[in-house]
Amino acid sequence: MKNKKQMVRSFLCLISISVMLCACAKDTGTDRSDSTGADNAAMQELLDENVETPDTTGATEITFSDEKATVSGDGAKADDGIVTITGGGTYVIKGETKEGRIIVNAPDEEVILVLENIDISCSYGSPVYIYKSSVTTLYLTEGTENTLTDGSEYTFNDSFSSSVDEEPNACLYSKSDLVIAGEGKLTVNANYNNGITGKDTLRLETACVTVTAKNHGINGKDSCVIKAAAVNVDCGGDALRSTNDTDSNLGNIVIADSSLELIAGEDGVQAENSLTISGGSCNIISGGGSSTSVMSDTSAKGLKGASSVSLYDGVYVLDCCDDAIHSNGNVLIKDGTYTITAGDDGIHADENVSITGGTIDIDKSYEGIEGTIVDISGGTINITASDDGINAAGGADQSGVGPRQDMFAVSEDCCINISGGIVTVDASGDGIDSNGGLTVSGGELYVSGPVNDGNGAFDYNGQATITGGIVVALGSSGMAQNFGNNSTQGSIMLTYASYTKDSISLKDESGNILVEYSPVKEYNCVVISSPDITVGNSYTVEACGETNTVAMDSLIYGNGGGMGGKPSGGKPSGDNQFGDKPFGDKPFGDKKPGMRPDGEEGMRPNGSEGYDKPQAPDDTNEL
Repeated sequence: MKNKKQMVRSFLCLISISVMLCACAKDTGTDRSDSTGADNAAMQELLDENVETPDTTGATEITFSDEKATVSGDGAKADDGIVTITGGGTYVIKGETKEGRIIVNAPDEEVILVLENIDISCSYGSPVYIYKSSVTTLYLTEGTENTLTDGSEYTFNDSFSSSVDEEPNACLYSKSDLVIAGEGKLTVNANYNNGITGKDTLRLETACVTVTAKNHGINGKDSCVIKAAAVNVDCGGDALRSTNDTDSNLGNIVIADSSLELIAGEDGVQAENSLTISGGSCNIISGGGSSTSVMSDTSAKGLKGASSVSLYDGVYVLDCCDDAIHSNGNVLIKDGTYTITAGDDGIHADENVSITGGTIDIDKSYEGIEGTIVDISGGTINITASDDGINAAGGADQSGVGPRQDMFAVSEDCCINISGGIVTVDASGDGIDSNGGLTVSGGELYVSGPVNDGNGAFDYNGQATITGGIVVALGSSGMAQNFGNNSTQGSIMLTYASYTKDSISLKDESGNILVEYSPVKEYNCVVISSPDITVGNSYTVEACGETNTVAMDSLIYGNGGGMGGKPSGGKPSGDNQFGDKPFGDKPFGDKKPGMRPDGEEGMRPNGSEGYDKPQAPDDTNEL
């Protein structure tokens, strides 16, 4: 069987291949299947590897008492309160001390530390410092509570430490593979800097781990795997992180069937490469939450993976100063339940956002969902946004990375595709905004858009096509757009002289209700589409306090809004005002790329100009 490090690297390599395949699939169709089969198999192999309960027969015993330690057995020696382990094997550790330490210096050896109600404090360095080993396991015996506490300053005055490299810089610090497992509890109080750091791979399994840290909480530099564990972190920096940026197969986080309670001054979960979560629960407050702000160079996102974020299932409550879910590459949501409040975007990907299922409630955001390509094929999605509800924007921002350099130019790379699910949008800006095309081929889409003429329920720069599904899009008439003539399903757009909040219904000639919707705010323009609309028949639209009969001489009725003229298909009975703005590309006036509702260009909640910039390397605390 592969060892743990080989399995981790094998899985991460497959993840990287999948990301590249997904990134290459930038067509504008809706049938883009994700290549997750190999990933799932590799992840399952990795997660099926269980940490066995150690056999303590004949194990060396280490006992702390007051400020001294005693050793009974081979492989370790005690010098007052400092225990140095130099040989491989199993060590049972008990007792408590206010000034003690464990140092592992066993090159190429496997070391197992069985913790049985220890309480170790060290005022000048890491209470547990794993200097050399092939892999070290901290096994938390069932029913035990174990505590590690460091001081506010480190001296680095022993032969294993380096003040130049600031090593160690965590309360529990390992320079080799580290496993924390067992049914017991571990509490880490990190007063100097970071809580738990593994410079190679870090694995948490079945354990209950609580970390309070001045800076970062838990870091598995090469990779971090959390399986069936309960993890609680309260820290000033990132709560969970993997930071290797020199190898494209490393810097990954995999979490399965675990409970996460994370309060982070910066990112909740931050993977330098990919982040994958399946099952369990995740409760994150980042940067103080959605109503706060942070320094301009600080990233305070909820779930962040530089190359990809893949969420297969689970329950998520995310209250984030910045984006709640963010990737500089792709975001995939397969299933799960999400409650999101974000100071910036609810879900953001520089490349693709793909949602195939789940229940997603974005209760607060600047933009609800943003990516170069946004694919929605399933799920129930509710979005409240102070700007755009769903936005497809390509190019680079002012920093040269991320979307939005040419927000108002047509981009063939940008598109929004809705083929399934139920999507409800309440947006103060554009409801659905694409720098390229918009395609609706199934599902249900309900949009309560802007109440000002500077935005529209739909805003697309390419072509909008409807071939299936139900759509009700409400907003202001000044910038209104309907679906285009390349559609195969009928769509009706009507504009009105005044704003109301009246409910909307579409009925056929027999009086059967085909579509009905109660908006959350006022509107004076409606776009409505149903598979039941066919050419040659008439339909009754009740909206804005009026009843109008529309004769469908063609599939698309109404192609503009706001200022005189008649929509295609002729004028319905009733008093309406119709616009003459042509279908297709929209004029943009004085609006600039990245303009916030308050008129500030590109201003994020953290006060920085431009858009999602990658987090700068933490050159002092990366290890």
